[in-house]
Order: sequence, then structure tokens, then C-alpha cells
Amino acid sequence: MDDPGNAPAGSAGGTRWNFNRVTALALAAIAAALLAAVPYQVAEQRTAFGRSLSGVNPALFPRLVLGAMLALAIAYFFLSPRLHEPNLFRRVAPRAFVDVAITFLCLLGYAVALPELGFVVSGAVLMVVLTLLYGNRNHFLTVATAVLAPTAIYFGFTRLLRVSLPEFPFF
Repeated sequence: MDDPGNAPAGSAGGTRWNFNRVTALALAAIAAALLAAVPYQVAEQRTAFGRSLSGVNPALFPRLVLGAMLALAIAYFFLSPRLHEPNLFRRVAPRAFVDVAITFLCLLGYAVALPELGFVVSGAVLMVVLTLLYGNRNHFLTVATAVLAPTAIYFGFTRLLRVSLPEFPFF
């Protein structure tokens, strides 16, 4: 049975406000709100003798990502009337919504643990929990990835890009 809210624009019962358009508008609102919150969520640069210790402003990457998200959401909004796709959320298994909720809670726990445990430890714990949740049973690969990926990202950002990240708690 067809959903009248997803009918093509211009057809009988169709509307220009389809599922894609509403999604684009919601994504644009989220991106704009997060972009406005960046100055309040990103720590100030460390300074020594009045000079910045990092070569890149810590707010640069969040602003780039959220600016790109906002631009893509706006483009999606204007392209969405031409998209004629049904809303498939009604067909998604309930387990998928549980997985999304658990992932959200894990990310929330990661954000809380980040200042206390540091980037590498909290990232490794998050990776182990999520890979086990989603069914990876190769424990060697899980541990290797959970240790090596956050460590490589940490040293890449702190040493190469000179961006400060929450440090290891042990040194």
C-alpha cells in the first residue's frame, strides 16, 4: 500500500513535503545548532608565553565538518522534491532501533569518559564495546584495532597537526 505522504510531487494526493524534505530540514537544523555551539563546546587553545601551543585552532575541524553537514543538508533540502522514495522506517526491525539506542548510549558514555580516561583509552573501550555489540568475534582483531586506531589518530593529530586532544591518564 502506498503512503500518500510519499507520493510524487504533482500527483494526486502528493505533497512537496515528503520524508526526504523533512529529514533534510531536520539535519540542517541540527547542523546549525551544533555549529552555533562549537565555541562553547571546544576548549580554548593552550598558550605558553602568549603563543599558541598548537598550529591549528581546535575549533577548526568541528566547524569544517558541521559547515559541510549544513551545506549538504541545504542541498538535500532543495533536491528532495525530486526524490520519490518511500519511507522505509516502518519496515525496519525493532532490533535495529535498539542497536541505535545502545550506540547512542555508548557514545554518551564515551563523551563522559573522554576527559577522565583520555582519547586513546576511552576510544579503545568504545571500539571494543561496539564491535562486540555488532557481532565481531575475532578478539585479536578487535583488540588490535581498538589499541592501534585511537593511538594512531592521537599521535597524528597531536604531533602532525598539533591539535590538542585529551591526554593519556598515565603520562
